[in-house]
Amino acid sequence: MKRISRSLLSLCLAFVLCAALLPNVNVVNAAGEGDGSSGGAFMVTGYDVSSSSITTGDSVDITLYLYCTANGTDGNSIRVIRNIDSFQGDSTYYASASSSGDGTTYTVKLRNLTYTGASEKQLSFTIYYNDASGNGHYQNENLQIRECVPYTEPTPDPEPTPETIPEPRAVFNSDGMSTAIAAGQTKTITVYIQNAGTTAMRDPILTLKSSGSLLIMGSQDYMLDDIRAGRDTAVTVTVKALDKIESQMQTIDATLSFYYDNGTQLTGGSASGSVNVLSTVTKDTKDEDPIASPTPIVILSKYNYGGSSVAAGSSTNVSFSFTNTSKTIKIENVMVTVTGGQDLMLNGSTNTFYFESVAASGSKTVTVPMKAAQLISASAQDVKIDVTYEYVDQNARKSGNATLSLSVPLYQPDRFEMSEPTSSYTGYVGEETSLTIDYVNKGKSAINNVEATISGDIDTPTAYQRVGTIDGGKNGTIAFAVTPQLEGENQVKIVITYEDSNGNTKERVFEATVEAMAYEPIDPVDPDEPIDPEPTSTFPWKYVIIALVVIAVIALIVLRIRKKKAKQKAEQALWDKWDEEELAEEKQEAAEAAAAESKETAATGAEEQKK
Repeated sequence: MKRISRSLLSLCLAFVLCAALLPNVNVVNAAGEGDGSSGGAFMVTGYDVSSSSITTGDSVDITLYLYCTANGTDGNSIRVIRNIDSFQGDSTYYASASSSGDGTTYTVKLRNLTYTGASEKQLSFTIYYNDASGNGHYQNENLQIRECVPYTEPTPDPEPTPETIPEPRAVFNSDGMSTAIAAGQTKTITVYIQNAGTTAMRDPILTLKSSGSLLIMGSQDYMLDDIRAGRDTAVTVTVKALDKIESQMQTIDATLSFYYDNGTQLTGGSASGSVNVLSTVTKDTKDEDPIASPTPIVILSKYNYGGSSVAAGSSTNVSFSFTNTSKTIKIENVMVTVTGGQDLMLNGSTNTFYFESVAASGSKTVTVPMKAAQLISASAQDVKIDVTYEYVDQNARKSGNATLSLSVPLYQPDRFEMSEPTSSYTGYVGEETSLTIDYVNKGKSAINNVEATISGDIDTPTAYQRVGTIDGGKNGTIAFAVTPQLEGENQVKIVITYEDSNGNTKERVFEATVEAMAYEPIDPVDPDEPIDPEPTSTFPWKYVIIALVVIAVIALIVLRIRKKKAKQKAEQALWDKWDEEELAEEKQEAAEAAAAESKETAATGAEEQKK
């Protein structure tokens, strides 16, 4: 019984001890107090941050200001533990009361918090405290930090749009204005198509259509070769006039369809235009009313730009003549306006010219100073000529105009310079040497497809070399390793081909000689001395040296034979001396033996006598 009482007493004491060791908060929570609801004893009165703007990854200090009534706590320190929120860093903080009165104010400094970029911008924490009786309580708080700037995904940069090459523009001209076609006549007209764009027209197809008073004889569709930028092509067409022509100016409409490279792909394009055909109007004898005279037509009769083409960066005078095609009516108050382009501009001159009148079938000439651009973009430049004028017909003043154009070919000067071939030194037949050509591109445009070939009385491992493209201002050297095959002068031909900036293939041919001597080495007297080639001389040194070498060899052989015989005699004399010494030694030994034997015999005889 006593043992049972002692056990029960020990169990009660252990229970009391465990209850005393348990946290007060658990006891209070078990009692249903301080469950973390919004009705807790603490209130967040404000906060301070160390930065006015907090972005993702920034480290910041946050100071919390908490207020609690005097009856709410015992006035001792409190413990603040951060929950999972929009920040990273330490989780546990302590704060002591900073003032007293009706309530208690606490200042909690949360240091080195790192903002995670979360859009909630929330600081979440729990306040643990004891009341005046020592019972534990806790209170949950969520606070939004307004200074936080949530992380936003950056917008990727749009992909750059590839540069688009504009569709080529076609310019149509013809010789249909040179002479007039009458009713019922047949005439051959040449139609010119120029590519005024910056890229080639691929697989062009030309379709021609005549006006009401003309008929095209034969096919109206023409398949043309590719037209490169700035180049032109021509088509010959035969037309026939009807029995009655009502208008002096007939037209042929042209439509061109093609493919071109727009910078990203091959696409289709088209161009259209028309050319004029001068015609003779058929007179109507039945009409008694006066018929107005044909409208005076102004055409471009000839032009000149100082040569076959104009070099980039150079100045030239572009002159042209325009003609009044009317045979009866003069034109008055003629105003001519000249317009250049990007690659050919007016050079210190006005672009407007005035003529008081131009007689019937008369012509006037205009000269305009122009200058080509330093770096041209096309191999031809259009010059536009606008002509306005007045004329009097049937006592009435009328006006007319004409738009003319001419094309001035341009080219980028070829300033690709090359030196004459030079050899490194004069060698011997079968010995390799080198031929070099120095080059420099003094122009501003690249030289393309540079190739070099060599041939002649030589052998080389690289008879063909492709240099490729040489940009403007670049220089270098073309070198060939050659082995001459003949004694004396070996003739060599070097051909260098390239395309200039205008797309023209050019060829430069160089003639050179490689000198070589016959290789004849001389046997050296001293093996350490190098073998030098025999110098050129009229004295027969070669044969003298050969004779001296033969005599030296014979003398060396005789000397060796004599030396060998003397050595043999000396050895024989030595052997003879050794034989004589051995014979004397044998004789001496025999004499000594005989003397010893005689002494022994005499001694024996004396002993026998004594006995």
